[in-house]
Amino acid sequence: MLAPAIIYEDNHLLIVQKAPGWLAQPDGGARPDLLSWAGTYLARRKPGRAFVGLVHRLDRAVGGVTALAKTSKAAARLSRQFREGTADKIYLALVEAPPPAESGRLEQALFRDRTVTRPARGEREGTAAALEWKTRLKTRSLTVLEIKLLSGFKHQIRAQLATLGLPVLGDLKYGSRLAPHGPAIGLWAESLGLDHPTLGRRLTFKAAPPEIWPWNLLDA
Repeated sequence: MLAPAIIYEDNHLLIVQKAPGWLAQPDGGARPDLLSWAGTYLARRKPGRAFVGLVHRLDRAVGGVTALAKTSKAAARLSRQFREGTADKIYLALVEAPPPAESGRLEQALFRDRTVTRPARGEREGTAAALEWKTRLKTRSLTVLEIKLLSGFKHQIRAQLATLGLPVLGDLKYGSRLAPHGPAIGLWAESLGLDHPTLGRRLTFKAAPPEIWPWNLLDA
């Protein structure tokens, strides 16, 4: 299994490339998690108990750019950006079928049905969710979609693409026909844009998918 990697660090920010298969935070079991890894990394560099704050999450099977806070002030300000939707989040989604158009926007009300996210129907109100997508790359059998996430609902991209008949590759929970060959599904957090919590400058961080399944299928 891949390990996380540092993309950027200063006194307030720690930007990490999360590896697929890692939890965002501990769940009481033995599986590796990003928050504990970051705490250990910072503790080795600074005497005493280092502060590390998780300000947003990626699903365990999803890798890519993740922001962590190194101070409580940064944690509060970064969390506000994600809560208010001012952070720019771009994902890559690898799907098995061509999309219905080269680009589009998808708006739905979603709700959590135990362990999965579904479109709300009838009397169930749900929570408004939106994303924009466009085709980034096509091969003979696969398509890479660029997803601009406009809201933040658990499993949102996975659930919304499934309603288009485009489940993420390897995502059995949402209808993929192909089982994963490792910890990753075909969803990757490629880019994250946010305002620096103390300097106010807009910063954008990027990371390309690693050459592991399913992304190595694009080279076949």
